[in-house]
Amino acid sequence: MKIAIIGATGNIGGAILAEALAYTDNQITAISRHASSLPPHPRLTGVPCDIYDIDALAKVLQGHDAVIHAFHPGNQDPQAYEKSLAGHKAIVAATKKAGVPRLLGVGGAASLQTKEGVEYIDSSMWNKEFDPYKPAILGTRALYYVLKDEKELDWVFLAPSAWLRPGSRTGKFRYGKNEILFDQNGESRISIEDYAMAMIAELQHPQHHRERFTVGY
Repeated sequence: MKIAIIGATGNIGGAILAEALAYTDNQITAISRHASSLPPHPRLTGVPCDIYDIDALAKVLQGHDAVIHAFHPGNQDPQAYEKSLAGHKAIVAATKKAGVPRLLGVGGAASLQTKEGVEYIDSSMWNKEFDPYKPAILGTRALYYVLKDEKELDWVFLAPSAWLRPGSRTGKFRYGKNEILFDQNGESRISIEDYAMAMIAELQHPQHHRERFTVGY
């Protein structure tokens, strides 16, 4: 397949790119503001592009079989929510304009449901350590609501567990649908490496269509 990864030099996008290069034979187009920093690889083409420019992005995306949307403006950006929402809308529009049938979105845990019947971000389970990053977290959550009623694209929103950190590629994680996952110690967590593994597994062997799903230990 020919795959485009938007945000390929970020923490999550970079891990997804590494997983795709190591464990698939796909041709990868890495779209990033810092595409020139990508290491050379025979199956990798780096392309700088303003993702808010729908026409320019659509031109880059033409001819691809799927798009992985890992764009994020950064947790520290004071306009993280606004930039995220605008980016989601532009990427969806460009993907459709380019005629790419499948969009895989990097999501967050905030929108996942809890046993209290509310989203994680509004529940008593919410970790207050995440409060300083709420605008960015809400920006990531917004992708789910942008995609929720999308009928043209075959999309997925892969939500990680609450703690998404560098770790090990174990392959030993659980899948869920709309409820946040907790491990036997009551922690909601997944390594970036295992998250990337789950994303590429979904790319290679689609199991979900126009829905959200999650992974965790």
